[in-house]
Amino acid sequence: MWKPRRCNLNVTSLHVIKFHYFICLYNSGDVFTEEQNELIESSAEMLYGLIHARYILTSKGLAAMLEKFKNYDFGRCPRVYCCGQPCLPAGQSDIPRSSTVKVFCPKCEDLHYPRSKYQGNIDGAYFGTTFPHLFLMTYPHLKPQKPSQQYVPRVFGFKLHKQS
Repeated sequence: MWKPRRCNLNVTSLHVIKFHYFICLYNSGDVFTEEQNELIESSAEMLYGLIHARYILTSKGLAAMLEKFKNYDFGRCPRVYCCGQPCLPAGQSDIPRSSTVKVFCPKCEDLHYPRSKYQGNIDGAYFGTTFPHLFLMTYPHLKPQKPSQQYVPRVFGFKLHKQS
């Protein structure tokens, strides 16, 4: 008989746990059709990703992400005036399959596309909308000051009107 494992991570409200994933747990030795395998793998991947989104909001998860942030694992801001500021992963939605992950620059407070094609294919819900802001609230000493300069578009030395 199958018994659930104890877990300190709150996964009670994950609506994504599908019947197909439980079939995988109960019948791990059974043979499935190709279509069933794809559905089970897709459900398992989504469940794992959403559990990851919850994990990185815990104290252990934030500490692990701090190391990645310090190693520039998520890339640097592409803006010139941000001077290579390390970025954080962020989702534009907490709903799976809505959008891919973006990188959030704490200096200019804007979202950018990741440079890596691999990172650009990861679901944004696997990091969620909360993570970068909670991270900077947890580690306030890492929040940089806003850029002292801002790019001003010009044509022949004249500033452009905001409506043009």
